[in-house]
Amino acid sequence: MPLSSADVGHRVVVRRRLGVEHGRTVYGDVLGVLESWAGGRLALRRRDGELVEVAEDDVVAGKPVPPAPARRPRRAPANDEPADPADPAVADPAVAEPADPADPADPADPAGDAPETGAALALVAARGWPATVTERLGGWLLQAADGFTGRANSVVPAGDPGCPLDDALHRVAGFYAAAGLPPRIQVVVGTPLEAELLARGWRAKASGKRGFDTTDVRVAPVADMLSRTGGPAVEVALGGEPDEAWTELYGSSGPAARKVLGGGDHVALARLTASATGGAGQDLVGIGRGVVTGRWLGLSAVEVVPAYRRRGLARAVLTALGTWGRDLGASWAYLQVAADNTDALRLYDRLGFRLDHQYRYYGPAR
Repeated sequence: MPLSSADVGHRVVVRRRLGVEHGRTVYGDVLGVLESWAGGRLALRRRDGELVEVAEDDVVAGKPVPPAPARRPRRAPANDEPADPADPAVADPAVAEPADPADPADPADPAGDAPETGAALALVAARGWPATVTERLGGWLLQAADGFTGRANSVVPAGDPGCPLDDALHRVAGFYAAAGLPPRIQVVVGTPLEAELLARGWRAKASGKRGFDTTDVRVAPVADMLSRTGGPAVEVALGGEPDEAWTELYGSSGPAARKVLGGGDHVALARLTASATGGAGQDLVGIGRGVVTGRWLGLSAVEVVPAYRRRGLARAVLTALGTWGRDLGASWAYLQVAADNTDALRLYDRLGFRLDHQYRYYGPAR
């Protein structure tokens, strides 16, 4: 339902133009109670009390959203159906439905236990990094995206496949053969499935830009993370579409990369330019990606140009994405990082992230 002045007094989300960067229009979202709409300006009150004014001419989309529920959602079962990227949850792609948040978390009122953990959290992460082709096999989610990242080209075995393991592996092999990819299963370290695969001759496979074979999945309450970021006061722009400069800094491009990076329930791509850090020019020097899925904020693709590192810019990007996610109702954040990436782990430790689980990609030995 489109937004109108009749929604004054109700909770709404508004997408607005923020400006133009690298020849592309940058957008941002505001979630709050619409307090007034007069004189060509909308005034929205965010949940932290901040009043945000938006020029009517800058609004590109908007809709009412349900009030925040008073109770916390219960833990989702491990075999919850993830969203099909080909079947979006909202009819209007210009403004996705934000999560229905519980009362905002803050240091005095912790977020409580993480809503999902282990394999259930892996399904949340898959929904936030959506493959271009998916297939269900019982509680397993088979994914492919033309080889762009292991996360989007592996099986998430969250539950029983609904058939004997050898039959399931045969189905997995057929799925990836049809996609022209090697079979890969994302296996939580130390689970019975890992032992079963090892007994059948499957082995851990290297993945990622650095060729690592073990990934940490780390989580933290969003409020705790934001209380620790302390990034410099630099302007970080948020948009929803990866352009050439963004994908170049990320280190991967192509149709599949753009679909995955721009996919998810609600996505923000952070852009930090040289001029925003006191330098000259509009070249990108820092990026990051955030996606809100229910109460979760997924953080990924945090990159800073080498010449601009050790200035707190990664923290600035995380602050911008964390604030955005909090405003859309996320109370917990997760990220995936190579288990041997000591520099990144040191930063995430300082921001309050703790280990939820580790996973490896397994494939046939040959």
